[in-house]
Amino acid sequence: MDSILKLVPLIREGTQHANGTTKSERHFLDFVIDGESLWEALGKRHDMVSIFCAEYSSDETAKAVGRLLLNVNADLPDDRRSFFLCSECGDLGCGAITAVVERQGETITWKAFGYENTYEDKVFLDAYSTVGPFTFDATAYEHTLAKAVDLLRRSKS
Repeated sequence: MDSILKLVPLIREGTQHANGTTKSERHFLDFVIDGESLWEALGKRHDMVSIFCAEYSSDETAKAVGRLLLNVNADLPDDRRSFFLCSECGDLGCGAITAVVERQGETITWKAFGYENTYEDKVFLDAYSTVGPFTFDATAYEHTLAKAVDLLRRSKS
């Protein structure tokens, strides 16, 4: 049975610490699969936001949509695509939660979730082995992702 993907607006609260450091407020879209938050399962423990973050450039959001639709090349080696990134700068070098996205006929699959960065060759898969794989009907999946840019724009207003 295919999973149902929804994009749900979330806010990472900004804070000012006593030592003078800050955490920036971020508005982003969570991937909710069959009612379960992928951010809760993967991104929250690393203080990451999804690739759909309103504070990052709209060009980057459009590229992220293209990567998940398999219209744009993956952003990491071995055809791995980012899902969650550094909440402060969005840089893959700070670390990212990634997965393999495949299309077979009318089905899209997300599998092999892991943590990686751009300065180590290893993808750390073990801590994420209980997440996924997820399969989606390609038409419903494409429709959901096509709404990401507009939904992100509205979520910050």
